[in-house]
Amino acid sequence: MRPENLVVAAVDVGKLANVGWWRIAGIDASGGRDLDDLVTCLATDLRAGRSVALGFEAPLFIPNPPTASGLGRQRVGEAGRPWCAGAGTIALAFGVQQATFVLHRVAQVLDRPIRGGVDAEDLFDGSVDLLIWEAFVSAGAKDRTATDPHISDARAAAEEFERRAATGDIRSDITDTHVLNLAATALITSGLATDPALLTTPCPVVKAPIL
Repeated sequence: MRPENLVVAAVDVGKLANVGWWRIAGIDASGGRDLDDLVTCLATDLRAGRSVALGFEAPLFIPNPPTASGLGRQRVGEAGRPWCAGAGTIALAFGVQQATFVLHRVAQVLDRPIRGGVDAEDLFDGSVDLLIWEAFVSAGAKDRTATDPHISDARAAAEEFERRAATGDIRSDITDTHVLNLAATALITSGLATDPALLTTPCPVVKAPIL
């Protein structure tokens, strides 16, 4: 069941000039370009006891294949837009750094402990307060007419997560199971999580729909 008072947010990562975010809290929805503003919003949400699902438009986990032949291959479901080539590798680097920044800043400004995780079921059953998920906004899902394409990408991702959350089923569009979760390192080093099992648990990947 979808948590009451769920807040969904997504970040389009990249150079600071290209960062954008969108946040949905019930009928209230807004976005911005400053990650410090997003941190302030999320900290306020978490202090108020709201559940938060925070996505980053970047690969947040990479395959950890059992044999060398699996190295450097795309994840199951990437469909030709792999984490390991071109824009994917750039987004991965920016995404890891910016996710780490946001999570560390949230931890610093909160005045109470919260529980972070990477499994949507844990958010839905109340085991965690903060879920980290991966947004996937490919070319066909981008609004080419948008005034601010970076906020628009974040909005598309957040709205798709919100739509799935309303059904109670956050289906992941990437199905790799043997992984190294880079977002989990940010959760653990920020103090928002402690379970080392998160490092080998994939987070949900939500693809925005093709327009």
